[in-house]
Amino acid sequence: MSSVLKGYLKAAKNIFFPSLCFSCEKKISGEYLCPKCKEKIEFLHPPLCRFCSNPINPAPARRGWINNNEVGRCEECLGKPLTYQRVICVTAYKEPLVGLIHLFKYKNYDYLAGPLSLLMANYLTTIELNLSGYHFIVPVPIHPYTLKTRGYNQTALLGKNLANYFKIPFRDDIIVERIYKKSQTNLNKQEREKNIKGVFTAKKNLKDRRIILIDDIFTTGATLRECASVLKNNGASNITAITLSKTPEHHNAN
Repeated sequence: MSSVLKGYLKAAKNIFFPSLCFSCEKKISGEYLCPKCKEKIEFLHPPLCRFCSNPINPAPARRGWINNNEVGRCEECLGKPLTYQRVICVTAYKEPLVGLIHLFKYKNYDYLAGPLSLLMANYLTTIELNLSGYHFIVPVPIHPYTLKTRGYNQTALLGKNLANYFKIPFRDDIIVERIYKKSQTNLNKQEREKNIKGVFTAKKNLKDRRIILIDDIFTTGATLRECASVLKNNGASNITAITLSKTPEHHNAN
């Protein structure tokens, strides 16, 4: 195809199928959000609880919230048996991300993995998270039936992009969802814990492996805790969980 013809086709596409902002539907060029909507994305910043990313009061004389092992917990996380070393949630689950994640997760907009994972990568770079020494990036799995009906695991797409960006091996064969569970969407905290219990299993020996566990949304942390427990029981020595977004307390992600 000649370059002239390609130019005509591109121009025709822009006329008849113009790019629109996914949030406000304003006409844009080559983006997924207009500048105004992109500015609405709320990134989470410290001081945050190391285990749930809820805001906490700053502790005196403590710096380096990512690398300091003495980073505090919120009151709700105090005394909890936690299976991962820390969780890092990149954004608040608010518009325009609510709509974007819904399209990405349920409406076959799998190509949104690109810009969404780039948001995560840029944030992790900005906070200077040290990812050296990790052996694998592992996504939270979905059941084979869900994978067949949806066509893809959205968390795996995010994890694969992050693995490419940070040059860390990506493995989606380490942990599997062996029991089909009902959706967590409309369940309260206690119901989520019960619903997710025992549904995952690890297929590999993970002795002394350091793992980054990726998920799309942090709501109560039940899924991440269960996955991390399975990884830990199979020998993983260090697990850092990273999620694209975090819901406000008492809010269920759809």
